Amino acid sequence: MSDKDTIRSDRAALIEALKEAGGSKFSGNSCCCPFHKDSRPSAGIFQKDGVWRFRCLACDAAGDVFDVRARIEGTSLGKQLKKTSRPKKQKRSARIPKSTGRTFANMDGVRQYLTSKVGDIESEHVYNDAGGDFVQVVFRCRTANGKSFRPCHLTDAGYALKASPKRWPIYRRSDIAQAEHVVVCEGEKCADVLSRYGFAATTSSAGARNASSADWSPLAGKRVTIWPDADAEGRRYAADVEGILQGLHPAPRLSLVDPASLDLGEHEDSADFIEQLQTVSQSADEITKSLAEAIGTARTLSIAGEVRQRIADIAAGRYAAIPFPWSLLSSVTKALLPGTVTLLAGSGGATKSFWTLQAFSYWLSLGLRVALFEVEEDRTFHLTRALAQESGYSSLTDPDWVKDNADLADEPAEQHGPYLDSIGRILHARADNEVTLDELATWVEDQACKGCRVIGCDPLTAAARSGDPWTADAKFLQRIKRTATNHGASIFLVTHPVKQVTFPDLTQLAGSACYQRFAQSIFWLELHEPKTSRLRTACGTCEAEHNRTLYILKARNGKGGGFKLAFDFDPESLKSRELGVILPKRKGNKND
Repeated sequence: MSDKDTIRSDRAALIEALKEAGGSKFSGNSCCCPFHKDSRPSAGIFQKDGVWRFRCLACDAAGDVFDVRARIEGTSLGKQLKKTSRPKKQKRSARIPKSTGRTFANMDGVRQYLTSKVGDIESEHVYNDAGGDFVQVVFRCRTANGKSFRPCHLTDAGYALKASPKRWPIYRRSDIAQAEHVVVCEGEKCADVLSRYGFAATTSSAGARNASSADWSPLAGKRVTIWPDADAEGRRYAADVEGILQGLHPAPRLSLVDPASLDLGEHEDSADFIEQLQTVSQSADEITKSLAEAIGTARTLSIAGEVRQRIADIAAGRYAAIPFPWSLLSSVTKALLPGTVTLLAGSGGATKSFWTLQAFSYWLSLGLRVALFEVEEDRTFHLTRALAQESGYSSLTDPDWVKDNADLADEPAEQHGPYLDSIGRILHARADNEVTLDELATWVEDQACKGCRVIGCDPLTAAARSGDPWTADAKFLQRIKRTATNHGASIFLVTHPVKQVTFPDLTQLAGSACYQRFAQSIFWLELHEPKTSRLRTACGTCEAEHNRTLYILKARNGKGGGFKLAFDFDPESLKSRELGVILPKRKGNKND
């Protein structure tokens, strides 16, 4: 084995390279990606053919240890491999103080390390405690791939290049101690800029997803205006901060600035607003006045106001359930309201995946932003199924038929090319290695941040679990429920019953009991021989034959629970047709 092969097969070497690039929060084989802003693990490492590799679900960065090293140094893979092939003398720069791991003798050592290994330091943001003593500093560095934030705190051994123990103080704590009105923004840069124009401003450390890790108690009883960034992450951060501040005693008086009302574009913030004012040559006093006017547009936030806002959102159509392609199921469940989790269960062969693909294709035709992660098989496999549904030719899923009828098979593929392109953009699959529940939860969060209204995973039971499965399932449910709530998304999960169970039963779902407790809607699709049932339809009562029954075990609106719907699956089109609500058998009728 060559030296390069030995390094490629060394898991520790890949982890060290990722840490040098800025990767953090390693948990088993999952980690935060160092090549984009990533506060929750969206990346992971895995071994294939003896080589340890890295891949990020969010930004698609991938490769082995040499690819990571080349990306750090901004060189090609070829140059990196050549450099590895020839021995080189190790030299330590005399300017960088000796360190133990990532602990340095002084702050200059930290700065020199960051400059040499990460990128140019653009700014430093110091966090102090209630007494004004130093707690930690956050360095904002400019890298080849954007910006990177590196916290550093003082320990008995020196300055450690990592975050201080939680709970972290909020930023500029000494400045806001005596202020009656405080502006909460997203990021130290915004807080610093607002303070220059006379506004007491603060934020929390470690990005928009870590508001709960900060100590917000200094804002109790104050007037607080939240000014979020103009994007999904900003809305999530504002919601998190609002929820935390509502729980303080005494509760602060809260208001929220709507970035859209200030003509701020996607991802723009209060610092961008000030920059725009500077561009039109406003003086410092004029900028202060404009900021006061902008903050004055903030709407009041209150617990009672949440109910009034919900009523207004319903009236305006902003809060509404996404319809299924089956009208009765939509009306009796209202399953896909914003902020909900829905489960589709059933034994193998019940055609749950075809049912799911039909639903997502329908939502796509409505112009909705949706995303579906297919945990089993690759994307082409599922695209072929989608084409079979769209064209009505189930033979397209049979490789032997396609081989014998290549020209006939290509016709629908050409005819429905635009459809395949559109559904291909919303289908995600990763057949090269096993996906974990943690990675799925991160993928769901990323899709929600992109504005997806319905996000699906099929099947959830194929995802790997690390550690205690019950704990892993509970952690996964908590994360996706929080994602659904914060972003107004609907999460749709396909699952299975425990082994050898074929009857619909909430207690027999695979995984921990948290699924039956925390999902708002649970459906069970049952495969059976064709049978005739008495049905209630939009046109009245009738009898009809069906080969599938959908049991509504739990419904979001509380009215649909216990309903049974008759479906008929067509093996030619691979689609399911809703027939009606199955009515109880009539007493004394032997034909029922």
